[in-house]
Amino acid sequence: MRAKFLKSIVLAATLVTLSGCAVFETSNAAPKATLVGRYALNPGAGVAEIVAYHATSRSVFMTVDTPKAPSSFQRISLSNLSSAALANPTTTSNLSAGPVISVEPDVNGSGFKAGGVQTLAISGNLMAIAVQASPKTDLGVVAFYRLDAQGNAAFMKKVSVGSLPDGMAFSPDGSKLVVANEGELSVNFAKDSIDPVGSISIISVANGVPGDKAITLDFSEFNAGASRAGELSPEVRIGRAGATVAQDIEPEYVAISPDNSQAFVTLQENNSVAVVNLRTNRIDRIVPMGYKNHGLAANAIAASDKVSASSPFVLKPYVNLLGIYMPDGIATFSANGTSYFITANEGDDRDDFLAKDQKETQRVGHSSMVLGSSAFANAADLKKETELGRLTVISTMGRNSNGQYEKLYTLGGRSFSIYNASTGAQVYDSGSDLEKLAYSTMPSALLGKEQVLGRLDNKGPEPESVVVGQVNRKTYAFVALERASAILMYDLTDPAAPKFVQWLQNTSDLSNGDISPEGLSFVPASQSPTGHALLIAGYEVSGTVAVWEIK
Repeated sequence: MRAKFLKSIVLAATLVTLSGCAVFETSNAAPKATLVGRYALNPGAGVAEIVAYHATSRSVFMTVDTPKAPSSFQRISLSNLSSAALANPTTTSNLSAGPVISVEPDVNGSGFKAGGVQTLAISGNLMAIAVQASPKTDLGVVAFYRLDAQGNAAFMKKVSVGSLPDGMAFSPDGSKLVVANEGELSVNFAKDSIDPVGSISIISVANGVPGDKAITLDFSEFNAGASRAGELSPEVRIGRAGATVAQDIEPEYVAISPDNSQAFVTLQENNSVAVVNLRTNRIDRIVPMGYKNHGLAANAIAASDKVSASSPFVLKPYVNLLGIYMPDGIATFSANGTSYFITANEGDDRDDFLAKDQKETQRVGHSSMVLGSSAFANAADLKKETELGRLTVISTMGRNSNGQYEKLYTLGGRSFSIYNASTGAQVYDSGSDLEKLAYSTMPSALLGKEQVLGRLDNKGPEPESVVVGQVNRKTYAFVALERASAILMYDLTDPAAPKFVQWLQNTSDLSNGDISPEGLSFVPASQSPTGHALLIAGYEVSGTVAVWEIK
């Protein structure tokens, strides 16, 4: 912990440490989170990436997708959960789990073969599991299960959706399931050129029974020359040369408005959010997220992984350096009669699937990145490895007619943002706060790890997901930082000025505890076995599940 820095951001704070479990908290009267439950009997990557809560059986359901148990799920019981803090939080596993259940026998056939589970969601006693096809570019399915009072799952039906169903969410009233079908490039795209369209599927649910068919919306109307092409803002990033708009758009994550009328779907690689009218089943508009000005002191970043982990990482502003927000996770909430959505601005590119000569990113220090002298007067210094030389940027953006770069665009916002849901206007961005908190709060043993230090030049702590929930009639956001292996809690009473409340982390060296949070699920006090609100987190690298009680 960097005590000097902490004094500059909060008048009084404490860092409570319980055998590796760090909870940095402000000294106001905000609720506090305590780690009370943990499942770690079968840890490993591919387990517990996404989690969802079933109130009736007091169970957590998690995705399982490992070589030994592909396309599966598992139930964890919270029936015996108490409010007692774990004495040994990085090693304890006090929650029991049922058998791993494969979805393959239920969904394979009729031309479909399961290629992995992407996510799951629960509404009442209905559970939906998104299953990608093999190959992933084929149409996926959603597998529906009925859950009983003990959490036993009985298969109901499968419903065909778009290619690579990824994020999904039930409407608050349970009447619709909205699925973001990413339509990702083929793993062999450099050879086969297969790029399916991204799409959004809507499945109606009546009395807990899903319909047999989905309404699937794609973005072909926004293609060049199509009926809605004129509605597409030039700031909606269409990144791959030769791709249509419909091919290039890749829906990622879904949140639905509290009144059930709209779905907000992140289009991560396109730096946008699609707004879907759930009354008319139409994509109303595509809202570009714009760019973050890292030339401002409030948006300073730590851009080099070639610095010492033994001293504080220095955050600096850089003129003509812009961040492409590229949101991943998204959630909705209301405050003072106004609806908002909140995004975790992770950033992403498609380089994993592109041929070497088609890659869309490059390091600033590469010889091909010629910085224009008018925009970057100190270009030689900026290209040093300890400055911007190691920073990954989009090489296809920011060049002038001479091929020189007048602006640099880096991946992600290293932040979370809040937007007015009606207008799409940004009302808040956390600026450099997430990096400041991460590098000043994390145990020193973590700062030198490749997962932390090694990512400074590429998206920093990587805000991955976000959920929102109410505790004592106040609304709070929980933002997961994938690389920092931490979750941050913020008070959203004033959406234009959220207040940091707690830093939640359960690892001291990235070799034990809970590593790389991915899926989050908030449980209100009225549904919790302890009578207090819970935050359930799935950690994709450690393959563990943690339950934090908030009171």
